[in-house]
Amino acid sequence: MQSRLSRRVTLFFFTVVTTVVVAGSSSAQRIDDSRGWNIERINGQDAAAGQVIVKFRKSVSTEHIKSALRVLDTDIDVLVGGAGARLIRSKSRSASSLVNELSQRLDVEYVEPNYVAYGGAVPNDSQYSQLWNLKNTGQFIAGFSGVPNADVKAEVAWDFGTGNTNTVIAVIDTGIDYNHPDLAANVWSAPAPFSVIIAGQNINCPAGSHGFNAITKTCDPLDDNNHGSHVSGTIGAVGNNGTGITGINWTASIMACKWLNASNSGFISDALNAIEFAMQARQVLGAGANVRVLNNSWFANNFSTAIGDEIQRVNTANMLFVALAGNNGTDNDVIPRSPSGHKVPNVIGVAATNNRDQLWSSSNWGLTTIHLGAPGESVFSTIRSGGFAFFSGTSMATPHVAGAALLLMSRCTLTIPGVKGVLLTTTDALPSLQDKTTTGGRLNIGKAMQVCATNPNVIENEPFYVRQHYVDFLDREPDQSGLTFWTNDILVCGSGPQCREVKRINVSAAFFLSIAFQETGYLVYRMYKAAYGNIPNGPVPVRLEEFSPDQSLVGQGIVVGSIGWEQKLETNKQNYALAFVSRSRFTTAYPTSLSPTQFVNTLFANAGVTPADDERTAAVSEFGGAGTTSDTNARSRALRRVAENVLLKQREFNRGFVLMQYFGYLRRNPYDAPEPTLDFAGYNFWLNKLNQFNGNFADAEMVKAFLSSSEYRQRFGP
Repeated sequence: MQSRLSRRVTLFFFTVVTTVVVAGSSSAQRIDDSRGWNIERINGQDAAAGQVIVKFRKSVSTEHIKSALRVLDTDIDVLVGGAGARLIRSKSRSASSLVNELSQRLDVEYVEPNYVAYGGAVPNDSQYSQLWNLKNTGQFIAGFSGVPNADVKAEVAWDFGTGNTNTVIAVIDTGIDYNHPDLAANVWSAPAPFSVIIAGQNINCPAGSHGFNAITKTCDPLDDNNHGSHVSGTIGAVGNNGTGITGINWTASIMACKWLNASNSGFISDALNAIEFAMQARQVLGAGANVRVLNNSWFANNFSTAIGDEIQRVNTANMLFVALAGNNGTDNDVIPRSPSGHKVPNVIGVAATNNRDQLWSSSNWGLTTIHLGAPGESVFSTIRSGGFAFFSGTSMATPHVAGAALLLMSRCTLTIPGVKGVLLTTTDALPSLQDKTTTGGRLNIGKAMQVCATNPNVIENEPFYVRQHYVDFLDREPDQSGLTFWTNDILVCGSGPQCREVKRINVSAAFFLSIAFQETGYLVYRMYKAAYGNIPNGPVPVRLEEFSPDQSLVGQGIVVGSIGWEQKLETNKQNYALAFVSRSRFTTAYPTSLSPTQFVNTLFANAGVTPADDERTAAVSEFGGAGTTSDTNARSRALRRVAENVLLKQREFNRGFVLMQYFGYLRRNPYDAPEPTLDFAGYNFWLNKLNQFNGNFADAEMVKAFLSSSEYRQRFGP
């Protein structure tokens, strides 16, 4: 457990530039002649002059916000996206000065420039039209002979299904040529007139419209570039119609959400509104706009908090967010980028491969941030005016994965975690992607369709099952050696049902018992116990919404057995403890006027532990001879000493084990719906039973019960 828990036309396109930002220098305002925009330069990047995206804290009133913005001489103040961010423009201040001023306000959650962003494709003038990406027979493409079978195995997938229109995919891009003969039949059309509210404006879309234009705030997303149409063709060019090409889905329903302009560039504020349209359309039209997948063939050079907020909303709406890695040829783990780098459960980041199963030379990668590769170099697809062309880029790779997700949903009843898990556990391992993506593999749609079609519930598939445990208990994608080890540990049973059941239970429990979890998740549990005791009217110290982000902090980058993991873990623990004691909840509960002895005694009392004299003395001694507890570092060290007390670990072990059944398998608190009594009755039942069997989870049948529960299985499928 310890070492195994890790696309003929000549066009020019740009890579993307977006980031979350803090105060920075700005050059004088200028006019960008290529786009007619007022632009200023901030931190080396183009941004809208005099504009920022800002989010005020939830407690701030509307009147307070208006008053604050009047001081800034604003003439535009509109909501963007759906997470509370607003786009403001000042008549007299630069974007840089707005960032400087607003970032210092306590009522502001975040502020960032309204950066310019660009579509992700790069030029390629190859003349060959073979769809090597779907079936590679060794075709000669862009000067290279391909390697047979270096493709996504589309023909295998089509034996199980070729798509339908029940599920909608939104393409967040330059729009779509909805008149293209090889796209028109697969473009989503509104079944009735409907209205949404975008940026505080009523958008009234007629029946038969095909999506949204976030630039003009209209319901006409006609492509004026080519990029979005090319992406759409890979997803769902009409198949088996005797003309043109076929997409991964022969039949599909593609909604166009246009925010990139004719130059394949746009502002992040428009990207947020394009995404928001897809979500609202689904809310209003229901099955008439059943958007489940968003294709995002654009990227940002750094993080944008506003983008992250919107992705969280997409996740809450149960939609998959597929995003490109980027075309800089760099490591996204070192230089994080939006949107693929946001650690949200519904995100899949995609790198690009070529017809020899190599990583495309300009593709970004990331061992912990990019999940898999897909064909992206010299991909042939649809463009405007009925044309076809080869394009290259991670933009071209992304729709392979998004299209595969759509195809899976047309064949199987899968949740978003189910779709993501199937796609990531059915890749073809490639040497070129080892240490470059979390899976080390390239998309295999055929294998993915086979897994979903042949399992009553995909949790029955061993690689899926094991990966899900890494995600649920260790908050990370598996390292390949660990995934292989634990999968084989179950597969050794062959078809024997009893052996398989026992192995699955033991493998599952091993994740809680592992060093990785005990030193991360269980530490978080004990930190809350020592700091605050149990939650009001409950037998546990921490809620899931508190536990999950804290576990991420402690466990970030930890793969037990890897080089330097112990020092990394210790650094994570120190940083986490320091952050913990700096939070307002803690400083309120433990004023600095407390003496070291009072501070430590309160911690041990909350923990429910009577320490040995030397243990108490060691914790108090962290403050030296100080009479108060104002030293934040000493506070963090003392808290860790209590949280890591051996007796506390032993006394809380079973309680923590039971609580993690709810946090890990069910992803909820013990008292949350669908718990029948909305209290801790179920938790107490399993705690009593585990205690009755002296902590033997197998004899208590606790792990077995959670694994076989309909609530757990329905997280992934029927």
